[in-house]
Amino acid sequence: MDRFRLKNIIILILVLVNAFLLGSMAQRRGAEQEAFRRTVEQLVALFAGDGMALDAHAISRETPPGGVTLARDTALEERAAAFLLGKAPAFSDQGGGILHYAGPAGEAFFRSGGGFEATGLLSEDPEDFCRDFCRTFSYEAPAVRLDENGDGVFSAVCLYGGVPVFNATVTFTVEGGRVTAAGGTLLPKSGTPAPGEEPLSAAGALAAFQQMRRESVAVASAVTDTRLCYELQSGGAAPSLAPVWRIVTDTGDYYVNCYTGAVSVGGRTEAAG
Repeated sequence: MDRFRLKNIIILILVLVNAFLLGSMAQRRGAEQEAFRRTVEQLVALFAGDGMALDAHAISRETPPGGVTLARDTALEERAAAFLLGKAPAFSDQGGGILHYAGPAGEAFFRSGGGFEATGLLSEDPEDFCRDFCRTFSYEAPAVRLDENGDGVFSAVCLYGGVPVFNATVTFTVEGGRVTAAGGTLLPKSGTPAPGEEPLSAAGALAAFQQMRRESVAVASAVTDTRLCYELQSGGAAPSLAPVWRIVTDTGDYYVNCYTGAVSVGGRTEAAG
């Protein structure tokens, strides 16, 4: 057999193999889509049977991220202290995992679990100061609540890898047009993947939510969206992030832990019965 014919046969074999693989992938994808469609129909019917509307388009097909174990980043804390207090703030270790910084604008304390607070005359330009801090240290754009005198707060939710951490926030206090305090949670930008069970899908989270609603008689009549986020957990040796589904209803948001199935409202776990 000459080389030219051998080459053509090899090419034909590769084409056939690729066609087979593409066909198998298409068949598997079709089966997955059909299974998801049936799951959606069953969930919508389940919710309707309990007098609650569930938008079929609200059931996300996203895969939850893995859990993360966080390690303290003192260099990040130092940069945050310099942002809040001015360049090169004086540093002292207070013991018990508490680090103290003092600078031209005031003082700040950072704790090993990620919490911090700063007081003083931090800025006379509240909007730019708060927005710049949030962009620099991974928060969502801040929400603003000011009264007619310009007093109030800017607040924002932490982000980790672009994913919101629903129970970790930062708040800036504004008085007389000046930022006089800041506090909340400062998260490291990277961590170590934490082992965990197969996380719940959005459909699984909705089933857990509906079970809680039946047992605790939670007041909600419609689910309009499901979104992925993280929950900060500080009870262990090191703080960690667990993947969570945020379930948006007509009366408020609920959060379902992707590993345990526990349902909470703003961080407060709902008890059955």
